[in-house]
Amino acid sequence: MEFIKEWTYTVCITLVISVIFSLLTPKGNMGRFFKIILAIFIFLSFIYPLKSSEIDISFPEFNIEDAESSQTETYENTVATQVVQTLEEGGYKSCTVDCDIDFKDNEIYINRVAVSIPGSYDVNEIKSYLFDNLGINAEVYYLGE
Repeated sequence: MEFIKEWTYTVCITLVISVIFSLLTPKGNMGRFFKIILAIFIFLSFIYPLKSSEIDISFPEFNIEDAESSQTETYENTVATQVVQTLEEGGYKSCTVDCDIDFKDNEIYINRVAVSIPGSYDVNEIKSYLFDNLGINAEVYYLGE
């Protein structure tokens, strides 16, 4: 609470001083220059007390590897969902899909798509169906293999 009192006091004093100097500034181009200086002065008066306070204003670090990993995961889920939807549209239910994708230089590389199917479906039929509809050469296994 003491910090807020001090901060408010500092801001009020700064604003009063700024108004006084604003009234004394010349007109024209020099006046604009002085007004910019006053604006910077007011801005710093808002920020400076925060620096000396015990409030932690640090921002979390941004880790590019975490962002790329998250992005790769999102693309893997998107491809897997698309494959499952295509299989369901073709009448192939209860299939599961596992994808391995790399994301490099703003391009997506599909390394592997593995599809697990129930024993009642034909492996070669599903492989050709996925290749014809999505252009993906998937590895197709029976569930449990």
